[in-house]
Amino acid sequence: MYNLQKIKKNAVRYVTGLDFAKGYVLALAMVVPLYVTNLFNLLPIGVAMALGVLMVAPSDVAGNLRHRLLGMLCAALLGILGTLLGGYSQEFLWLNLLVVFIFVFAVSLLSVYGFRASLVTFTGLIAIVLSYANLGEVAVWLHAVYIGLGSLWYIGLSSLFLYLRPNKHTELLLGETAKLTGDFLILRGKLLSKKNNREQLKEEQFKLQVSINEKHEDLREALLSSRKESGVSNSSRRKLLIFIDLVDLLELVVAHPINYQYIDEIEEEEPSMITKYQELIFEMSQQLFHISEVFIDNSKITSSSNVYQSFKEIESFLQEEKSSTLNSNRFLFLQNMFDFEMKQIEKINSIERVLKNIHQRNKIKIQPKAEIQQFITPIDYSFRNLIQQLSLNSPIFRHALRLALLMIIGVLIGSYFQVQNSYWILLTLIVILRPSYGLTKQRSKHRIIGTFIGGAVAFIIILFVQNPLVYMILGVICLILAFSMIQKNYVGAAAFITLNVVFIYALLQPNVLNVIQYRVIDTIIGSGLAFFGNFILWPSWESSFYKKNVVDALEANINYLREIDHFYHTKVNLPNSYKVARKKAFIAMGNLSATFQRMAQEPKSKRTAYRRLYKYNVFNYTFLSSLASLGTFIRNHKTTQASHSFETYINHIESNLRQTINRIEHKNPQKKITSTEDLKKASAFLENETIRLNSQYLKKENLKHREELQSHRKEAQLITEQLKWLYEISLNLKKIPKK
Repeated sequence: MYNLQKIKKNAVRYVTGLDFAKGYVLALAMVVPLYVTNLFNLLPIGVAMALGVLMVAPSDVAGNLRHRLLGMLCAALLGILGTLLGGYSQEFLWLNLLVVFIFVFAVSLLSVYGFRASLVTFTGLIAIVLSYANLGEVAVWLHAVYIGLGSLWYIGLSSLFLYLRPNKHTELLLGETAKLTGDFLILRGKLLSKKNNREQLKEEQFKLQVSINEKHEDLREALLSSRKESGVSNSSRRKLLIFIDLVDLLELVVAHPINYQYIDEIEEEEPSMITKYQELIFEMSQQLFHISEVFIDNSKITSSSNVYQSFKEIESFLQEEKSSTLNSNRFLFLQNMFDFEMKQIEKINSIERVLKNIHQRNKIKIQPKAEIQQFITPIDYSFRNLIQQLSLNSPIFRHALRLALLMIIGVLIGSYFQVQNSYWILLTLIVILRPSYGLTKQRSKHRIIGTFIGGAVAFIIILFVQNPLVYMILGVICLILAFSMIQKNYVGAAAFITLNVVFIYALLQPNVLNVIQYRVIDTIIGSGLAFFGNFILWPSWESSFYKKNVVDALEANINYLREIDHFYHTKVNLPNSYKVARKKAFIAMGNLSATFQRMAQEPKSKRTAYRRLYKYNVFNYTFLSSLASLGTFIRNHKTTQASHSFETYINHIESNLRQTINRIEHKNPQKKITSTEDLKKASAFLENETIRLNSQYLKKENLKHREELQSHRKEAQLITEQLKWLYEISLNLKKIPKK
C-alpha cells in the first residue's frame, strides 16, 4: 500500500513538475506549426519552424530572465547560421568538411562561458547536423528564415508559460535543496555509529555536497539576480530568507564536531546515548523532507513533536551526566554536540515559521541590492577569457578539437558507406560526447540501452498496430516524455526519442522496420566514435588538471580562516566578506569533490593521482568542516578576547597551507615566518588555560559564577581542539607526496 502511494505521489510530481511542462510546451510548439501549415499545403514551412523549436528549446534554462532571453536569441542566431553554412556547403564535400570543422570547433569553444552558454552552443551543433537531413523543400536561405521564425515562436510560447507559473522553478529548487539537505543529515547521523561503513558514507557525502552546491548556485541566480534587476515581492523575500536559512543549516551540519574516537568510546559504554543523538538527527531530516513536500507538492506545513521529544530526552540525559560524571571532557564534548543540534533545530524552525507566513503582505528587511550582488557567482564574458582557452592545456579546447575532428570522421563514414540517415551518427556524437571520459562513457551506455529499449517497444507496437492516428498520438506523447526526462533519466529519454522517430517514419514510409535497424546501427556507430575518440584524441584525464581545483580549495579555506580570525577579534556585526568567503570555500570544496568523482570513473591505468587526490579531498573536507565548526561557535556564542596563542596557531596553519600550495605549483618554498617554539608555547598556554578553568569550575559554588565559567570552559575546549585539529590537518596536507 505504501509503495502504491509513493508511486502515485511521484507520478503526480512528475506530471505537475517543470520538466513535464517543458516537454509539453516543446511538443505544443512543434505540433501547432505542423498542423496549421499542413491545412494550407505548406508543410515545408511547418517542418522548418518545428526544427527551429527543436533547436532553441535546449537553451531554455530558468534563472535570470534577461540571461534566459539573450541566451535563447543567441541560440536562434546560431541555429540560423549553422543551417546556412551546412546547407550551402554540402554540394562540395571538402568545402563542407572544412566548414563543419571550423564551425563546430568555434561554437564548442563558447561553452567556456558557463552552463547556459554550453546549451546555446548545442543549438548551433544541432543546426549543422540537421542540415544533412535535407528536411527543407525550399531554398536554404528561406528554410533558415523559417527556422528563425520557429525559434521566435518557441521563445514567445515558453515565456508565456513562464509568466503563468513564475514561482514554480524557485519553489522546486527550494524543495529539492531541503530534500538534499535532509539526505545530508541522514548521512551525518549514520556516521555516528561505527557499525556503518564510514569511508563509504564519506564518499556519499562528497557527492551530495556537489549536488547541494549546484542547487545553491541555481537559487542564488533565481532569487538574487531577479531581485537585483527588478525588485522583489514579499513572497520572494521570504523565499530568500528560507534559502539563507538552508545555507546556514548546511554550514551547521558540516560544522558538526564529530570526534569519532570519543563517539566510539561513548557507544561502547552507553550505546543508547548515540542512538538518541541519531534519532534526533533523523527526526530533523524528516522535518526537512516535509518542508521539501510543502514546496514541491504544495502541501500544508505542519509541525512535528518528535524532534522536541528527542531533544528533551538528550537534554535530560546531559543534566544527569553533568551532575554525576567526573569526566568533564566527555560532558563538554556531548554538550557541544547538543549545542550544534540545537542550532540546527532553530534553523529548521525558522524555515517553518517563514513558510507559515510566506504569503503575508507585511514587509521584511533584506540586505541592499549592492550587497546582495556579492553573493552571485559572476561569469567572465570577456573575449580575453575565450583567447586564454586556445591551448592544449585547456580541457575545453581539447573537447572542441576532438568533437570537430570526430564530426568530420562521422561525415566521411556516412558519405563513404552511403549510410541512410547518416546525420543520426552526428546527432549521437554531439549529444554523447563530453569533455570528461567518465560522463561520455556513461552517456554512451545510456544512449545505446535506451535506443535498444525504444527500438524493441516500437517493433512490438508496429507489429500489432497499423493505425496512422495511433502513431501520431503516440509520437506526440513520446516527444513530451522524451524531453521531460532528458536531464534526469537519459535512458528513458533515449528510448522515447527512438519511439518518436520510429512513429514519425511510420507515417511517412511503409518499411519502418528498416528505420529501427538503421537507428540502432547509427547510434552504436556514433556512441563508438564518441567513446573511443574521448579515449584516444587529446584525452583530458583528471590527473593532468586536478591541481588547479586543489589550489582553489586551499586558497578558499585560507580566506575563510582569515575571516573567522578577523571576526573573533572584532565581534561586530557579521560582515558580508565572511559570508562570501564561506560560500567560496563550500563551492571550491564541491568542485574538488566533483573532480575526484570524475577521476573515479576513468580507467584505472589513467588514475595516476587517484590516491593523492583522495587525500586532498578528504583532508580539505575535514579542514572545511573544522573551520565551519570554529566559525559557527564564535558567531553564536559570547566569547572572550582572542589570545596571542590563537593568532600563533592561525599563522602556523596558514603557513602550512601556503607551503602546500607552493609545492603543488612548484614554486620556491615560502620563507619561514613561524617558529616551532612559538607553537609549543601557544599549545601549552591553551592547555593550561583549560586546566585552570576546569579547576575553578569545580571550586566555585556560586551558580552565576559557575555558569560563566562553564561558558568559558566550553570556549576554551572547543577552540583549543579545533585549532590543534586544523593544524594537524594542515600538516597532513603539506605531507601529501608530489607523486
